[in-house]
Amino acid sequence: MRRLVWAAVFAVGAAPALAAQGSTEELLVQAHAFYERLEVERALPLLRQVVSPNWPFEVTADQRVDAYKYLGACLALAGKRDSAVLYFRAAIERDPFTELDESRFTPAQLATFDEARRRTLAVAVRPVQSARVDPRTARVTFTVVATHAALVDVKLSAVGAGTPLVLFQGTLNGVREIAWDGLLVNRRLAPPGRYTLAVAGRSRVTGASDSARVYFDLRHEVAVLEDTVADLDQRRLLPERMSPEAARRDVAKGAGVAAAALLIAGAANGDLAGSERGAAVVVAATAAVTGVVAFLVHRRHGAIPENVAANARRRAQRDSVNAGVRARNADRIAATALLVSPAAGEGAGP
Repeated sequence: MRRLVWAAVFAVGAAPALAAQGSTEELLVQAHAFYERLEVERALPLLRQVVSPNWPFEVTADQRVDAYKYLGACLALAGKRDSAVLYFRAAIERDPFTELDESRFTPAQLATFDEARRRTLAVAVRPVQSARVDPRTARVTFTVVATHAALVDVKLSAVGAGTPLVLFQGTLNGVREIAWDGLLVNRRLAPPGRYTLAVAGRSRVTGASDSARVYFDLRHEVAVLEDTVADLDQRRLLPERMSPEAARRDVAKGAGVAAAALLIAGAANGDLAGSERGAAVVVAATAAVTGVVAFLVHRRHGAIPENVAANARRRAQRDSVNAGVRARNADRIAATALLVSPAAGEGAGP
């Protein structure tokens, strides 16, 4: 029950707007029908109602431009050139992209419309259309207009940052499409964020100036990047040098052997000949010297060649894997697509 009540409230609230839209549209349809039958005197009152401040119904921007355009066309047919120029100018000021179809309007009407354009400088840029663009093969396209010959600057910039990029600078007369390759002044791909396209013009005919701007959001579409292999942990590498403990163990081993030899010689002093006792002493001395020499060698030349070579192979394999990852990531970044969408006002970047 509650849903039905709210639905009824919404319908009541929306009804005036729908009725207003319908009323304005119906009036314009009638005016167009009278115009097509060349019943100008019957079309004019209806069109004047639409642009009147006292018109009680909603009038969209497009409907108002349409009404001004047909008011100018009707008055041009009626021979009232000055009034026709006035209404044509009103249409052009509200929508600089306004045109007359040569197949539907007379040469006199077209000439009057051209006069209105010569008297009115207006520049504009169409709202940016949502698009996915691969900057390697395509371009983001903007459509701008100057109602008559004017010196025009078209600049693109990130909202709140960066140096503007000049996309066009020169004389413009009519509609022109301007392509953008997605790069900024630094010749790098534009980062995600909100951008503004600003158009400024100065008339070569009247000296008047005009400007316009639109905003759009830019996002990147890029494949997921791979992670590189981390540096090899020391626990995963073989020891490349003898440790001080190992060197000290060599000394201890030599000293142990020497002590054992002397102990045996002393215990068997009465049983061994002099030459044998001498040999035992030599063995003990040799063992002691060997331990000391091993200690000194390990301290100065403690590298283990086999382990050094094995670790080098592991590091080279890691570097090779990471080189492949970086190459694939570079290809994915190079294939980044630009996702463009219209935005209202400055706002905050995505």
